Amino acid sequence: MTALTDTIYQNTRGNSEAYPEGVPTSYNWYSGKVGGESSAPAGFSAITGWGQIYPEAGASTAANASAHVQIADFETWVHLTTGGWVKVQDQATDSIGGAQYLVDFSGGSNIPWTQTRLPDGSVSVNAPAAGYNDHFWPGGQRGTYTPGTVDGVYVQALMKTDNPNANLVANIGADWWRDTTAPYVYQNGVFVNNPGVGMNNWVELTTEWKPLYFTSLSPTRLQTDPPPPLVTSAPIPTLPTQPTSPVTPPNIAPTVLQASALPGTGIEHVGDTITLTLRFSETVNVTGTPTLSLNDGAKAAYFGGSGTNTLTFKTTVATTHTDTSALAITGVNIPTGSSIKDAGGLAANLLGAVKTFTGLQVDVDPISPTSPTSPTNPTSPTSPSSVAPVLTVADPTLTVAGRGGTVGLGVKVSTTDPNDKVTVNIRGLASYETITDGLGHTFSGRNITLTKEQVDSGLTLHNYYRGSRDPVDTITLTATAKDPVTGAVTTSSTKWMTLSDAPSATTTTPTTPTTTTPQTPTVMAPATATTSPVTSTLTASAPQSITVTAGPPATTTATAPATSTAVASQANQSFALLNQYMAASPGRVDSGQIVSAISNGTTWGQESFLTRPPAS
Repeated sequence: MTALTDTIYQNTRGNSEAYPEGVPTSYNWYSGKVGGESSAPAGFSAITGWGQIYPEAGASTAANASAHVQIADFETWVHLTTGGWVKVQDQATDSIGGAQYLVDFSGGSNIPWTQTRLPDGSVSVNAPAAGYNDHFWPGGQRGTYTPGTVDGVYVQALMKTDNPNANLVANIGADWWRDTTAPYVYQNGVFVNNPGVGMNNWVELTTEWKPLYFTSLSPTRLQTDPPPPLVTSAPIPTLPTQPTSPVTPPNIAPTVLQASALPGTGIEHVGDTITLTLRFSETVNVTGTPTLSLNDGAKAAYFGGSGTNTLTFKTTVATTHTDTSALAITGVNIPTGSSIKDAGGLAANLLGAVKTFTGLQVDVDPISPTSPTSPTNPTSPTSPSSVAPVLTVADPTLTVAGRGGTVGLGVKVSTTDPNDKVTVNIRGLASYETITDGLGHTFSGRNITLTKEQVDSGLTLHNYYRGSRDPVDTITLTATAKDPVTGAVTTSSTKWMTLSDAPSATTTTPTTPTTTTPQTPTVMAPATATTSPVTSTLTASAPQSITVTAGPPATTTATAPATSTAVASQANQSFALLNQYMAASPGRVDSGQIVSAISNGTTWGQESFLTRPPAS
């Protein structure tokens, strides 16, 4: 079998070698191959390949806990509308990023994974823990192309495990991206900035290298114009075996995979401390006191992390710093006698540390309150001149649907002193919720601060909860006014808002029959049923109605008949229809109700949680 024929086989539906443990079978990507021929969306200019590793469904996972997976030769290519291919991502010159995510990606919950770069350029990662998957992608920049010039994708990777008893499956795919910096946006069931291209069938991993291929081209087009790695006569690519002679492998410089800030958004004032973190591709050792240059004129001093792959730096806002609407790391300083190196003594490549943190502001106002020069001078200001702002909430109890639902927060802030700088602090936002303002900014986190202008532009809450519960979250809001001359600060009264997740199904109370005839119909229903000797009303144990949801917003509610003349026949007919519907539907049964969750299986939404590379 050649690489070309294997690519066609892996991208023909029905050829998965196994299936992923924990993924709902109603999801259309549970069986493997998804997507077909797909040109880049109009105006889009970026793409990223990605992969995922799962425990094998129905197989023992005992050995997976001690297993590792090796990833090599990860490449992403785009096909030009004029013919030919261009490589846009290459593991040989880039890094691999990733983490372990819940098997169904609900809530975007994840835990870090351990990654080691090997001398041959491949990376080794720990196999997914129980209930999780390994999700990974090129860790540098997204691949780019000229809008309107691309009509196909090809992604390849080699994988193997180091444990012969491990039971793991993997596949690869790709996402279109609007550009190299577009943020993840999921609204009304649509991935606005990163629609999926698709994925190949599932491949079982062994201790031998397994090639994985994904393409959006049809077999005919692929054979007519194959990408360079798939020359028709070429065998399946394999990595060279490690040399047996005592040759010292070349050392590869550690690189910065991700730069982050805590807090990530908000307005920081004099005295506030900001922690900046650099995550490297391998363990690094620090000597001396490296610093980070910031665009507010400050320097963040090295704080700790030597001997790990993550270093932290800290800076405290001072009156000597300058205001900035988006704090940024502009460079790394290595004074004489200082260094950041790997175990082999190779200095780290620090280019990836340069990063702008959109939404993280620095507001420096000199605090110089005036006081009377003498007790007899009554005209000297002796009290703060700022006026407490007024914070209003239109509705303190809001309901918002999960999986991309939105609701306007209805928050307003006002002040009678136009000179005051007014901000609103929001605490308690859930990890699966974000807030956007009318100016195009998106905010997340448990503690965020917005300017008056951002609040006045209109705030919208987005809910990305993907679980089966209906969670209720409470956020607190407080407005603060600061006088720019005296530095006096006043606050509003605190407001609370309760955000409820919209119920996954609608329930109603059945109407009571107006006339009755004693009879005891026999009806098989999902809920426990009883009958009354006096009335023919069918009484269910809880709940008292059955709601069938065939994908929002249409719902059908079964209620008791107005008369008892044909109760038995109507009930039997209703449940017969319901059973026929459920037999053909990939739904799931929740406690006390029957819901056909067709919407869970119509998209391959897992890419959107982590296929975007770390912001760069």
